[in-house]
Amino acid sequence: MARRFFNFEIRICGTRFGAACVAIGIFLLAPLMAGCPVTTRLPGDAPVQTRFVHETDAKYYLYVPERYSDRRRWPLVVLCHGTNPWDTAWSQMREWAGFAEEKGIIVVAPHLVGVRGDFPPSPEEQLKFQREDERTILGVVSAIKAGHRIADEAVFLCGWSAGGYAVLYTGLRNPDVFRALAVRQSNFDAAYMSETEHALDRYQPIFMSYGMADLVRKQSEAAIAWLRERGMCIEEHQTLGAHRRIDVSGTWDRFRDVSEDRPWIRVHASVPDYKQPRNVQFSVRAAPKATSVQWDFGDGLKATSHQPLHSYEADGTYTVTAHVTLEGGKTFRRVIEVRAPRIPVGVAAKPTE
Repeated sequence: MARRFFNFEIRICGTRFGAACVAIGIFLLAPLMAGCPVTTRLPGDAPVQTRFVHETDAKYYLYVPERYSDRRRWPLVVLCHGTNPWDTAWSQMREWAGFAEEKGIIVVAPHLVGVRGDFPPSPEEQLKFQREDERTILGVVSAIKAGHRIADEAVFLCGWSAGGYAVLYTGLRNPDVFRALAVRQSNFDAAYMSETEHALDRYQPIFMSYGMADLVRKQSEAAIAWLRERGMCIEEHQTLGAHRRIDVSGTWDRFRDVSEDRPWIRVHASVPDYKQPRNVQFSVRAAPKATSVQWDFGDGLKATSHQPLHSYEADGTYTVTAHVTLEGGKTFRRVIEVRAPRIPVGVAAKPTE
């Protein structure tokens, strides 16, 4: 029997009725006022939900597999569409929903504003749009995590064409949120990346693919070069095609392989008390679970607890090394830089086992 997908709207930030609703007609307005969902048929039979982000009021589509249960943790893939009307959030959801049902993935597709590849705006305007898209994407992830059991180590961000602007900006700025990034045939402008460099994490995998006959091939190559110059973990894939849409199966295969074959280790540093700005709290999140951590704080002192509180005696920038042993016995090294008394965190070395 053919499967069917349905689309229904849920307004999180309050319901707005106006001239557009009147134009729809009484036969749609009455069900909305009564709380009945508006449905749009797709090729499948589970609901594609339409919701709105509290932070920006942007619309997004959500698909949750029919077999969803909170007995286990689920992967989440955030889809970034390209230039409208050539690509939309709805187009992305149509491509992913059936695949997500088959593979057991929760997928979301937000409406974005900083994804114009045909007439890109000035860097100042684009950065403003990208900040808004970041708020939208992070708001979506927070909302989904609040209502579903999501695996923190299996949240991924992907996009096609001008959707690469959102993937690279938001994904690179938030490596604690997104395990890996994937962009197919990406538009790129280095001027749009000026607000990302402070947060780059060389342990975050990035998958970049493009067609040899693609009109934006040079931009994709420029993106890869920009990332490699900064020591990022890039997997490049070339095809013989032109500007084609994202490869759903291939993208998920890469995300799945990251989850299964590579450890997820996040080292955090924070100041718990602003009155003592040289006291730094360190911690590790990992999958598989960390069984032991050996710390070198970069000032000659060391510790072995999972969450040490370390006090630096002098102002300066320190290279901190954590040797993390995971369940199964393998040990991995992670290196970050901290600056006391202010401590923005950045990765100081390439991944080393």
